Amino acid sequence: MLKLKTKDYGTLEYEKEDLIHFSDGLFGFQELHDYLPLSLDAAEDNPILILQSVENPYIAFVVIDPFSLDPDYRPEVSPEELSYLGADGSDKLTFYVICVLRDNYLESTVNMKCPLVMNPATRQAMQVILSGGQYQYRHPLGSFGILSGAHESC
Repeated sequence: MLKLKTKDYGTLEYEKEDLIHFSDGLFGFQELHDYLPLSLDAAEDNPILILQSVENPYIAFVVIDPFSLDPDYRPEVSPEELSYLGADGSDKLTFYVICVLRDNYLESTVNMKCPLVMNPATRQAMQVILSGGQYQYRHPLGSFGILSGAHESC
């Protein structure tokens, strides 16, 4: 059992197998590779997670399942990205988008253009840039009508 003392969540215990590994890091955080996913509550289907860096206890990201925000979200992962993640299809992957928090939660944004793509079987992940112009880097969280209170947790 490993322990991690964090800024916001106290001391956490975890197994190495719990970590999600980003070989190339995240944009702007290339030096950080391993993250511990934390659920905001005990619900299995909660669309919001915290990705806590194990290399820097002061870095954590709020991430949201983009399909809970927009059921029509259609990220396309290239064959190279699938290979990198060790997956034979996008249906085997999990997607999350980073939420940038503001004091007024309606001003918070999500990055629908650059989702985090994870292979749950291998715990390998990467951040990709989607081609095309249908998704934004700073999509207002308040513009999604189906949140039903989830945005208040951000």
